[in-house]
Amino acid sequence: MNHQNLEKIVEDLKHRIEILELALDTILKKVPEVRISIEIPKIILEKKPVFVKIKSSELHGRIILLALDGFLDNWRTAGDITTELVRRGWAPRDFKEVRPVLEHLVSLGLINRVRSTKKNKGRRAKWLYKASEDIEQKVELLH
Repeated sequence: MNHQNLEKIVEDLKHRIEILELALDTILKKVPEVRISIEIPKIILEKKPVFVKIKSSELHGRIILLALDGFLDNWRTAGDITTELVRRGWAPRDFKEVRPVLEHLVSLGLINRVRSTKKNKGRRAKWLYKASEDIEQKVELLH
């Protein structure tokens, strides 16, 4: 390749670069500002109180009364709670009702539940129940 051919190729490349620069400049002038908008949803959780009327003569009400009287200030088994109900003359019609009622009170947030750390000889887990710390704010006694 001789010197003249090389100069012609370089001149041709310079000319092509100038054309590309002009084309790029024109394209950039026509492209408006690029903006990206991202929407982030905001979750609003509304907590409304639900009023549940429970009679003090019902098993639910009697266990709540035990809690309000301080009996459930310490962790107790379902058996302990049943024994106290009997001692107060509030024996349920069926003793099998006590556990489901306790579980319902746990779901309402009135009573807390934990698994006992003691080894249980039977197959069932021993659960312990205790009144929630804010039970007095959650329960309104009507006389």
